[in-house]
Amino acid sequence: MTFLLIPIILLTAYVLYSQWASHTPAILGADGKPLPGSIASLEKVKLGGVDQWLIMRGHDINKPVLLFLSGGPGGSEAGRVLRFNRELEKHFVVVIWEQRGCGKSYPSYYPKSALTVDQYVSDLIELSEMLRQRFDEQKIYLVGHSWGTIIGVLAAQQRPDLYHAYIGTAQMVDVQETDRIIYDLVMDHSRKTGDIKFVKTLEKQGQPPYYGKSPIQPYATLFGREYQLFEVPNIKDETYRREGDAILLMLKQPEYGWLDRAYYLLGLMNTFNVVYPQLQEMDFRLDVTRLELPVTIVLGRHDMNNPSQIPEEYFNLLEAPEKELIYFENSGHGMIWEEANLFHSLLIDKIVPKTYH
Repeated sequence: MTFLLIPIILLTAYVLYSQWASHTPAILGADGKPLPGSIASLEKVKLGGVDQWLIMRGHDINKPVLLFLSGGPGGSEAGRVLRFNRELEKHFVVVIWEQRGCGKSYPSYYPKSALTVDQYVSDLIELSEMLRQRFDEQKIYLVGHSWGTIIGVLAAQQRPDLYHAYIGTAQMVDVQETDRIIYDLVMDHSRKTGDIKFVKTLEKQGQPPYYGKSPIQPYATLFGREYQLFEVPNIKDETYRREGDAILLMLKQPEYGWLDRAYYLLGLMNTFNVVYPQLQEMDFRLDVTRLELPVTIVLGRHDMNNPSQIPEEYFNLLEAPEKELIYFENSGHGMIWEEANLFHSLLIDKIVPKTYH
């Protein structure tokens, strides 16, 4: 028993130490010391009555605040933002929100009954108010990616007064129709290339939507093959190809301890299973046809995880004081990391000068 207990105690101590030691590195000046007036903070806050985590980084706390909403549901894209979007920290206070049931905030998966789209939107609005007060700003910038664009649009619809502008990257509009397009695309490719085994797999699971105890299994089968067939071959940026894997980045980022890394994987599975089925009746072409703030939608030309015909149709229907649709020509679903410099320039040189008052 002693020989068994010792490694268990040591492993537990190591995991607990890694949690205690998790941090976001200081932003350093030319002298190698923390830059005066900067912020590099990993903080736990209460949103919707439960603990959730924020990563906040910026060279100057007086710069505009940019709140980033990760894709998912159940995922955190903090690792990608921290790796590929560091330039934004020079021009904004960048806030990455670990949403309930995701990443460092996975323990807020409970109560499971609170994992609703309405609750995520309520959390987001509460956080936006908190950030306005914290940084003495009348408004902040809201950037969503994939699933993050769903709650981003709904928050912008409810409280446009909170935001200078809304930027939707890989903007989702109708989840069910999008997933059926992906299904038909992958099925057609499998038939044409003679991949009979995968044709049978798709036939067996049928067209989306998928429900049941673990809907992530058929979705992962479908989306994983789509990514392999249509996304990977079109990744033009070699750095992103080498270093853009979200799980590998998560394993290396100092903001996570080893318990957080386990939470990250649990969120990908469990939170997705609860939230994704709730999205099947959503269609912003019917539900959100006007937004009372400037809107920019960014699409990757080679994004087959969210084929462009639906978000483009939505953009044409949408009424807003100002709106712009921009295609990144050399990227897919991860356009803000695959063409990071283009994304940075869009925000810094174009959107902020027009909207920061």
